Amino acid sequence: MKKIVFFLFILPLAISAQRPNEIIVKSEIKKVKLFLTAGEMTHQSVVKVLKGRNRLIFTGISAFANPQSIQFLSKENYRLISFSTEMDFMAAEQFNPRIVKLRDSLTILADDIQLNTDIVNSFLAESAVLNTNQNLKGANATLTVAQIKEAADFYRIRSLEINKQISKLNRERIRLEDKEELIRYQLTELNFNENQRSNQVVLLIEVDQPGNLDCSLSYLVSDCGWAAIYDLSAQDINQKINLKYKAKVYNNTGNEWTNVDLTLSTADPNLSASQPLLTPFYVDLTGLVEKKKSSYVAPQVIQQDYRALAENDLNVANQRAWDNYMVVDKNIRGRGISNSQNEKMKLELLKNKGSGVVIEEIEISELSAEFEIAAKFSCPTDAKPYVVDIKDLNLDATFTYVTIPKIDNGAFLLANIVGWQDLDLMPGPTNVYFAGQYVGVSTIDTRNVSDTLALSFGRDNKVNVMRKLKSEMSSRKIVGSSMRETFVFGITLRNNRNVPIKIDVFDQIPVSRNAEITISGESYEGAKKDLETGELTWEIILPPGEVKTLELGYSVKYPKNTQVILQKTRTMKHPRWL
Repeated sequence: MKKIVFFLFILPLAISAQRPNEIIVKSEIKKVKLFLTAGEMTHQSVVKVLKGRNRLIFTGISAFANPQSIQFLSKENYRLISFSTEMDFMAAEQFNPRIVKLRDSLTILADDIQLNTDIVNSFLAESAVLNTNQNLKGANATLTVAQIKEAADFYRIRSLEINKQISKLNRERIRLEDKEELIRYQLTELNFNENQRSNQVVLLIEVDQPGNLDCSLSYLVSDCGWAAIYDLSAQDINQKINLKYKAKVYNNTGNEWTNVDLTLSTADPNLSASQPLLTPFYVDLTGLVEKKKSSYVAPQVIQQDYRALAENDLNVANQRAWDNYMVVDKNIRGRGISNSQNEKMKLELLKNKGSGVVIEEIEISELSAEFEIAAKFSCPTDAKPYVVDIKDLNLDATFTYVTIPKIDNGAFLLANIVGWQDLDLMPGPTNVYFAGQYVGVSTIDTRNVSDTLALSFGRDNKVNVMRKLKSEMSSRKIVGSSMRETFVFGITLRNNRNVPIKIDVFDQIPVSRNAEITISGESYEGAKKDLETGELTWEIILPPGEVKTLELGYSVKYPKNTQVILQKTRTMKHPRWL
């Protein structure tokens, strides 16, 4: 008998010894390594562990964390037994204390509505008593006129007081129900938002000694990323240019980033760990280097579609919130939730909302780059773009001008930068400023660029260009069965700056693709001609304050009974009155 008692005493201790020590870890994100369309989140915390097995539950993890990317690290000795991820469907109120307060408010409102109903019922009961006792005369009683008048006054006055109180109470009930309804909408919306970070990572580790474990947990998550933008400015063509390299960052992971260490990267976080395989790298003589976007093809790895599972869990959690707060018994609440249609539509959109971010393909260097942001960074989880400064560069540049007066009389200023490859630039839009004025939006495009990168500063109004047809030298004649048209154009360039400029002027001679149409009488002194396209190029050095005139001419001969379009037109819109 003593052995049995001893065994029953020892058994709970043995079971307790086998059960791991469970620790809830509420850590914050300390580091974010942001890739173009994903991010690596790193949580850091100090955990007090016991000797033996410890079950660490990291809460507040994004629902879209990739389970296959989870990494747990610590400087102290430990043995990782297992890890898993699971959805905590009851976590929303733990993350947001406002949810608890609003739920308490719902309870108070329910009591107030019930009290309102009880008071109304008491007045209705009193009214029923009055109505059932309207027979003032008993079986053998005789009432005087004064008694009848007194009784009638009492019934009328009391009935009016009761009806006034019931009407007042009904208005109060409507106010309470409207307030209750709005709180339900707010609770549903808060739960939808908090459910995005209701994932948790469960780690089972074993340690030989009790103590504090300084550890970090990292994982990849989608629904975040960055894109390059620039501010390009120059004061004059004989000074350096300033290039502000920036990034638009967005976060739709469900976790806010508060004072995190931010690193921007152009690497691909989804690269396989398997050995890459080289493929041929072909170069063609087309003037452009043709190559594949990647110099290797990694073996394909079949991965579990964790995102579909995460979306399913998230939909389940959101549906629970919807059912808990929005499905109200109309017999109890009278009007139910039929009033605030705008709020209902907003919640329906919230249930199926997307990030609103469009993902597009760009071509960048095969060598990845990283930019560590010096200042701490904070970003809410709202999918909106937030600007981060990457670096501020003062660059040496050679300024040149380009003009195509046949299409546009503007002289476009270009800043030519040598050695731009060392700047780790990415394609992106550029706000352009010149001489303290906003010029417009341009684009930095690093594809198929040689050792010199040309950045556009837009039009320079101090350089004037004009192209005109010289009518006195142009003609249209019939020669036998043919029509001959002769065109002579003059191009005038004026440099109103106080320094010399280099300007490239582009024009063209028409090229015939029909044996019955001939081009002759070409004149384009000082220009280089592309025989295939007919493009003309003048490279002009124009001293300050000087004017230079260029001339080009040609004749076109074609059958007189045909129509040949010799001047291009453009399409515009204008008003017309009926």
